[in-house]
This record gives sequence, structure tokens and C-alpha cells, in this order.
Amino acid sequence: MYWANFLHIYQPPTQTDEIVDKVTRECYRPLVELLQAHPHGRITLNINACLTELLDKCGHGDVIEGLKVLAERGQIEFTGSVKYHPILPLIPRAEMERQIRLNEDTNRHYFGEVYQPAGFFPPEMCYSKAVAEAVHRVGYRWIIVDEIAYNGQLGAPPTERCFTVSGLGPLGVFFKERRLSAGITYGSCPDLKTFRRFLAEAPPVEGYLLTGTDGEVYGHHRPGQERLLEEAFGDAQITTVTISELFDLFPAREEVEPLESSWSTWEDEMDQGVPYPQWLDPSNPIHELQWQLARLALEALDASADESPGRPQARRLLDEGLHSCQWWWASCRPWWDTGMVDRGAALLVEAVKALEGAVAPTVIGQAESLKERIHRTAKAWHDEGEAAQRQQAYREAHQDVSSLLTFGGDETTPRA
Repeated sequence: MYWANFLHIYQPPTQTDEIVDKVTRECYRPLVELLQAHPHGRITLNINACLTELLDKCGHGDVIEGLKVLAERGQIEFTGSVKYHPILPLIPRAEMERQIRLNEDTNRHYFGEVYQPAGFFPPEMCYSKAVAEAVHRVGYRWIIVDEIAYNGQLGAPPTERCFTVSGLGPLGVFFKERRLSAGITYGSCPDLKTFRRFLAEAPPVEGYLLTGTDGEVYGHHRPGQERLLEEAFGDAQITTVTISELFDLFPAREEVEPLESSWSTWEDEMDQGVPYPQWLDPSNPIHELQWQLARLALEALDASADESPGRPQARRLLDEGLHSCQWWWASCRPWWDTGMVDRGAALLVEAVKALEGAVAPTVIGQAESLKERIHRTAKAWHDEGEAAQRQQAYREAHQDVSSLLTFGGDETTPRA
């Protein structure tokens, strides 16, 4: 069996040094060491450049160097992405391409010329045709999306061929398998034995298996689950490959038109026309307030003169402030953390305030007001039980989300 295992590692720009140290100790460094000990093991890896910078800032240059050596040995295939992990279909195209370039420049600074990604990971696998067009225009060879993007149903794409995006020439699109990937994410596959059991309970894999998860599920969110990789790398019946290798292994092609979706979108949400529910839920007023603030910050920057003294700082803060986590933690699907919501709003407000003198004072006042409304609404949801009710309703309707991610062995709990 050919197993193309895609891992995505990322921490938001608002992450604390303490958490970066903890995840590095529990996941990033052991993952590097595991691959070094198993030279036949291969993965495809996305590391958003904001994490690369955090690793350097926190003194974990050995992890960066280890990833670089593994890439030189062909065990890691890097993908491209965007530096600060925004949800690409929900931001302007100019911002999209800017963050793609920032990601490339920063990662190439740290990894050198070995950073030559052929494929592209849109954060959270949030896909739209505009995203594919931008990826194609920048020069990537393929993009990875969730299997639900194939036709709106789970378990649909065949795996004995590769796919191309309709109208975009040779741009490939790979569909990440959902069921087994979810099993790995939620801790149901701690070793090769349970991994095989999952495979046996599903239709046989006639071609390749392409899973995709956060890399942090190996050792950090799921302590001990790195054993699965160790055993798979040493198993004679499993050949681990990079995603790009699938083009040569499976030369048959099919042209497709992927649907707007994410790797967290379920069939009922696709039917309702809500492709990005963790970040743009029409029934979530916090999301609406967050996007009002984001749009205000984008418009303020666009309206400021290029020579404005605060523009470089505002530009940096806005790049960081568009990161996806503040919307994700406000979603109650099932994730909820008011601290992350507040920190994201604060970044966007600081971006506007950096333009003081270049924008009208009323704009800064509007930003401050939106930040306060976001905080008050989130606090009320938390204190009055609205968030808990939404979380429960989501998990009852989507029982495949078997548990919250764990951090050091304990489930996440809402923080006021």
C-alpha cells in the first residue's frame, strides 16, 4: 500500500512561548528524530512561516535544521502555504498572494534552497476556485483539499488516479481522505494495529491512501500516537511516499471542478451552502463582528498613503491579525476560547491604531467599538451558557467529532 501522509504544523502569531516550547518538546522535535531514525519514512509537510519564525525566536533552531536535513534527504516534501494562516477564500486576492509570497520568502530564508515546494496547502483546506487560480498563477504544481470537495459527499474520490483542476491546465488537485484522517486526529489510531483495523472496516484501498492531519496529533494532542508512524515506517507492506510521487505512480488523470469547502465541513453544511462554517457561520454574530473588524482594518490600510509613518507597522499587524484562529475559537463547532478571540481582535485594532494620523479618528473609534462588542458578546456567551449549548448541539449533529483535541492529556476547556 502506498501511503501519502500529509502533516500540517502551525502555531498562531499570538501563541505564547510556553506553548511553543511545549509543542516542540512533545511533537516537533520527536517527529524530526523519528524520521531521522527511519530513513525510508516519507511525509509531505506544511510548516507555515510564522511557526518557523516562532521556532527560531524560542531557540528551537535544531528543529529547523533537522527539517532542512530531512528535506535534503528526500524524506520530507515541503508544501507552500500562507505565512499567517488566514482563510484564503475569505480575504481579498491581493492579500492572498501577498501572504503566499511572505510564506515563501520567510521559509526560504530559514531552510535555504531546499525549500522548493511543488504543492500548496490552503489553511484548513479551505478551497475556492479563486484560491486555485492564485496558486496556479504563482506557479505551484498541485493543491490539496478535502475529499468532500470532490462532489459534496464523503468517501467519494477514487484513488487509482490523480486529478487536475478544470480550466487550470496541469494544476493537480489531491483529495485528502476523511475517515482515517479523523481517526488519527481523534486518537483512534495510536498504533499500526488499530490503523489496519480502520482500513479493514472501510472499502479496500485500490490505489493510494492520502491522509491529512495536523502534525501536532503525533505526541502533543495525542501523546504516544507517534508510535503509529514508527511502526508504519518499519512495515514491509506499507510504502510511505510524498504526494508529488503519486503523479508518477498513478499516471491516469481526471479533470474535476472541486467545490468550495474545508477539511472541517460536513455534508449537511455543504447542503446548506455553508462551506467554511468554522470561520464564516451565518448564524454566528461573533463571526460577523470579527469580519466587520477585519474589513475595517483592510480598508483603513488601503486608504492610507504609502508614505504614512505607521503603515509598515500596520501592515505587519494586519498580516498577523488575519490569522484564522480567532474565528475558529469563536465558532463553537465545537471549539471555544474567549482568550483567543480577544487576542485576535486586539491585533486588528492595533493595526488600525498604527495608522493614527493617516486615517480619520472615527475609524479608530469604530475599530475599538467592534473590539469591545466582540469581547462583550463572547463573554456573555460564555457566562450565560450560549457557547456550551452551541458546542453540544454541534457535537450531537456531528458525532464523528468524537472528542476535543487534547493538550498534554486533558481536553481543552473554555477559558473566559
